[in-house]
Amino acid sequence: MVLMHLLRLDEYMYLSKLLIKNYGKFNNEEIKLEPGINIIKGGKDTGKTTIKDFIVSMLYGFTNCALNEKRSNKFEQYKPKNGGVYSGKAYINDDDKTYFVERSFARKNSRTSVLELKSGRDIKLTNDNLDGKIFDCCRDDFVNGLCIADKKEDYEEYIKNDLEKMIVTGTSSINLDKSIFYLKKKRKEYNTSEIKDNIEIIDSELEDYEDVDKKLKEVRKKIRDVEEELAIETARRKREARRLIQTKTVSDEDEETETTSETGNDIELSDKGSDLKDKTTKKSEEKEDSSIFLDSDLFKDYKPDVKLTDRIWFIILTGLFVIGVISTIVYILPFDNAVRQIFIICTILFVVVTIVEGLYTKGIFEEDVKTPSEEEFKRIIYELERKTETYEEVDIDMEFAQTYIDRREELIDEERQILKDMSRRDELIEERKAQENKLDSSNKEIHAINLAINTINELSKDISKSYSFMINNNISDIISKMSENKLNDLYVNESNKLLVMGANGYIDISSLSGKEITEVYLSVRFAIAKSMSECNMPVILDGVLDGLDDALLSKSIDIVRSIKTDQMIIMSSDVRVEDILRSKNENCNLIQIS
Repeated sequence: MVLMHLLRLDEYMYLSKLLIKNYGKFNNEEIKLEPGINIIKGGKDTGKTTIKDFIVSMLYGFTNCALNEKRSNKFEQYKPKNGGVYSGKAYINDDDKTYFVERSFARKNSRTSVLELKSGRDIKLTNDNLDGKIFDCCRDDFVNGLCIADKKEDYEEYIKNDLEKMIVTGTSSINLDKSIFYLKKKRKEYNTSEIKDNIEIIDSELEDYEDVDKKLKEVRKKIRDVEEELAIETARRKREARRLIQTKTVSDEDEETETTSETGNDIELSDKGSDLKDKTTKKSEEKEDSSIFLDSDLFKDYKPDVKLTDRIWFIILTGLFVIGVISTIVYILPFDNAVRQIFIICTILFVVVTIVEGLYTKGIFEEDVKTPSEEEFKRIIYELERKTETYEEVDIDMEFAQTYIDRREELIDEERQILKDMSRRDELIEERKAQENKLDSSNKEIHAINLAINTINELSKDISKSYSFMINNNISDIISKMSENKLNDLYVNESNKLLVMGANGYIDISSLSGKEITEVYLSVRFAIAKSMSECNMPVILDGVLDGLDDALLSKSIDIVRSIKTDQMIIMSSDVRVEDILRSKNENCNLIQIS
């Protein structure tokens, strides 16, 4: 896009010297340039275009010096013939300052340094670009507007395509229609309908798993209920089994006792009866021994209630009596009062200690083992039986439990299925989140693409108006002079197509002859360069004047001379260019290369 700059009448900018260290065919080549018109003269394949690209490389960096050549590898094209690293130097004069620019064009390690010679100050650059530091003109403006290249073989192609693109987009490297088509194609890649369909499918499947949490809670409660029922029933059956066993044992013992009693009353028992009696007697003794053993174990843990002996008062009175008697004797005997008091106190202590000692010996301060009452004895026996029952294993028939076990297994299988459903639900939730993120990202991309399309269209309108104004401002007079009034105007219609005004009205440029195409091309390029004169940059003509007929060459030089610029560099192999310029009293700086 062409940038319109404020006119700086009191300022100037030009290149004063080029030092081509390693660039294409040139090695340590020095080219001195001056303000005004410079003619770099040389035959075919002498490197004129290489010098033009070197100038662009020094101003904007190597990566930006493609200059609209299509499908060309500039890095390989300008590889130094003698090897080494691409590099060069240039002196740029801007007003009263001179800048020394040094660049190294290594593919992966390019370097640029700028030194202002008068002050010795280094200029810091952004992305190795001098634009905005020394001059105010972007690369596309300079290359597409102020560098006019020789396109004799494809003037018509340039006018039909590149010029149309330039008018619509501001640069010949961008095709508006293709750009819009690409963006619309890219927008289709972010089609959200498929994502929305996926979200609807996921939502539909999620409805089947809405109550899985409730189902899991219910089935786990059922499992606990079944387990509790089984435990209760098992405990009940064990208690019943113990009761039956105890009942049977008591019945057997009663029957055996009865038999023994009857046998004991008969003196004339047989040997068999005697044996039974002996066995019964032995069993009774064992039972008695067991009972005695049980009683001793039980009794040792029981303590009597703490009680004072019934003779305690007698003992105390006796002690007091003894104290009184001794006190009387002491007072009768001729002792001092102090001795009597000490004697009485010692007597009292002796009596007290003796009484306490006697009580302790008798066990008044200890808990003695006592024989429990019949009621306490029964309670102890009951508790012991319950304790024994707790640790006693009772075998019962567990066939009844199979129903509970089967039911529990069914519930566990149901629980496993519910857990699988929960896992699937979680997967669907994560998948939905991913689809939502994808939808959000796609919407953002679509919004950005739509914004880009709208912006491009709006910019295209602005650019087209700018170029149309620029062309209309300069083209009419230039194209009339170039075509000797056969063509008078250039028009860009609503479809951004170029139409030229002929004798019978506007006609499509495809209807023009080869010479007319050349005249239109030169007129448009000169008009663009003339309208950009306020950029205050050098104008470069690379072979565009070569091969023109005398009349067209003379008219072209007249138009070139009218372009306001501090420096014009003409690359030419045509000797007529210098002759015509000198014939018009135009001073030229001639540089011969071979």
